[in-house]
Amino acid sequence: MKNPQVSIRFKQTGFSSLRNRLLKDSKNEAFAVLLGKREIVDDQEIITVIEAMYPNIDDYKSRSLTHLNMNKNFIYDCLRDVKDRFDVDTIIDVHTHPFSSKGVSFSGTDDHDEKTFSSWKENLFDDIYYGSIVLSQSDYSARMWSSIDGKPIPKTALIKTPTQIEFWPSADKDSIDDAEILKDTDVKNGFLARSALALGLDTMRAITSDQKIAVIGVGGLGSNIAENLIHMGFNNLLLIDHDVVEFTNLNRIVGAYFEDAEEGRFKVDVVKNHLLRINPKATISACNKGIEEKDILSNLIDVDWLIVATDNHLSRFKAQEISSRYFIPLISSGVGIDVIDDEIKDMSGEVIIVRPGDRVCLNCLGRINPTKVAAEEHQDMMIGEELVKRGYVRGQDIKEPAVKTLNAMLAAMTVDALVNQYTERQEHTPILVFENNNIPVIYEDKESVERRNKQCFTCAA
Repeated sequence: MKNPQVSIRFKQTGFSSLRNRLLKDSKNEAFAVLLGKREIVDDQEIITVIEAMYPNIDDYKSRSLTHLNMNKNFIYDCLRDVKDRFDVDTIIDVHTHPFSSKGVSFSGTDDHDEKTFSSWKENLFDDIYYGSIVLSQSDYSARMWSSIDGKPIPKTALIKTPTQIEFWPSADKDSIDDAEILKDTDVKNGFLARSALALGLDTMRAITSDQKIAVIGVGGLGSNIAENLIHMGFNNLLLIDHDVVEFTNLNRIVGAYFEDAEEGRFKVDVVKNHLLRINPKATISACNKGIEEKDILSNLIDVDWLIVATDNHLSRFKAQEISSRYFIPLISSGVGIDVIDDEIKDMSGEVIIVRPGDRVCLNCLGRINPTKVAAEEHQDMMIGEELVKRGYVRGQDIKEPAVKTLNAMLAAMTVDALVNQYTERQEHTPILVFENNNIPVIYEDKESVERRNKQCFTCAA
């Protein structure tokens, strides 16, 4: 097995708060300790940062612009804290090089001290993992330490933040080649020329450079979302859906044709082919499984956003679980049409943005029904059938009304909300609602945010 790729993941505003606090002192090196949880998923080593601990002035023995000496009791207390807790198993020390403007790196003194500490820690706290980060005014370098044949060995790590707005360059990663984006945004022949005129080259660079978006559910809503993503410049997509195209899908699935329904082709394959016709250079992965399947995590662990566009509670529950556990931001998009006596009583939808650290999630908002999750997860077993019989949930074979116009509106709102996470052109809004009843209207749902469960077990920690 090859060495795992290492990522250190922060919640929303976590990394920027750390940087701002430590780099505020431009005349002295500063220090902090992060407590995290480590997990290996296939070839990924993931450390999610749970808490930051900052020393008091008395915890510094001495420090200057190029020097730092910490009281060992502070470090030892951090280790003891990790030892006594179940939610953390990793300690990461962070210090600054305020004298470095760009291209920060660990000094020879850092190497020596960290090797010594890693060996000492291995002898006394062998079940605690150790890493380190050094910050400059413009970039960072990070690494995790492991022991091979009794020798401490560093592995380069990359810091991952929930949103691109918080992105901070790694001194260990090559800068992105602008040649392709400049070609795509060429005024005369560029695929994204008009988008660049609207959003700016920096935004298009951020969108196209290193972002991978997962679209979970590529039916009427998800396929429209995927098409909008390609048109906006997102060129690395993961499509997830276990279903095949049926004739009743043809009124709304983008890229689906009569012969696709005749052949019963997977929706992900049909939509993938459509997207590649728009942008042949795009990277489109198609996974014809449900997000609830056990082996799906390896496909999702490195994505930058999860977009959920399914019509069931189980998929939203699983997506929220992955988002919360691995600090991957999520957008849930949904539509609904209520028809009574052949008359539309309600036609509406909503877009919910969940960023780990914001203390807003699908659970606390009441958008996930545990009873429906149980019925959908066990629909082939007695429990699902019994829940339907007792009237707690509707049968799995009941089809809902659907029209493309509503899907198209919500798909555009969804991708527009995502793009705003790169531009910050508008204030971040957790929930947007679209109603197409007496008159079409879009508004912010502040009431749901205010009434959410503020002691939610998923996002309140």
